[in-house]
Amino acid sequence: MRAVLVIPALNEEATIGGVVREARAHFAGEIVVADNGSNDRTAEAAGAAGALVASEPVAGYGRACMAGAAAAGEADVLVFMDGDGSDRPGDIGALLAAIEAGAELAIGVRGGAGVEPGSMTRAARFGNWLCGVLLGALYGRRLHDLSPLKAVRREFFDGLRHDELTYGWTVELLARSLAAGGRVVEVQVGYRRRAGGTSKVSGDLRASVRAGVRILATVARVAIAERGRRRRTSYRATS
Repeated sequence: MRAVLVIPALNEEATIGGVVREARAHFAGEIVVADNGSNDRTAEAAGAAGALVASEPVAGYGRACMAGAAAAGEADVLVFMDGDGSDRPGDIGALLAAIEAGAELAIGVRGGAGVEPGSMTRAARFGNWLCGVLLGALYGRRLHDLSPLKAVRREFFDGLRHDELTYGWTVELLARSLAAGGRVVEVQVGYRRRAGGTSKVSGDLRASVRAGVRILATVARVAIAERGRRRRTSYRATS
């Protein structure tokens, strides 16, 4: 099983080299850093640490993730992780074990003793709770985190639609995975305070609100689209 680690990054010069080097200590596969139009030396630092650098100049977390996935080539499994040092590369093995055991998607759930105090804001915790409740109401399965740390089978990933290319990318991945009947497994992982730089969301109130609205809108849009698809399928089956 060939796994590739994808790290979307925007202006993470202060952290990305250390993140890549730490990941290499826990992950034997190729590491791709998707530089999302950084205006610092993120790309140079990632390359110097041994990562393959893919460029996506158009802003958007989802766009960076998709660019990294494209650069991963013929990978059997895609692993996604943030570039700010908050995710723990040592948790990747547990995600891959879940995939090997049959999961299509393994999502990290940041909880327990492995979560550093102060690493998750109240807004992030509330957003995770709210999205989990909505997904449970819509698809009958409540999930507990919109974690940046996740692993997905490439064949399953390629069969999903990816319309949301900004902050709502992860929740769209979860919603479409549930709608497709994929086996989604939650894995307990840790989380740390970012190692340096500035958060693109939690460090700015306006950005946090904008991201929250986009995430909730994505849940609603996917639900409406899936309901329409089921109605069309049912109509064709009875006509």
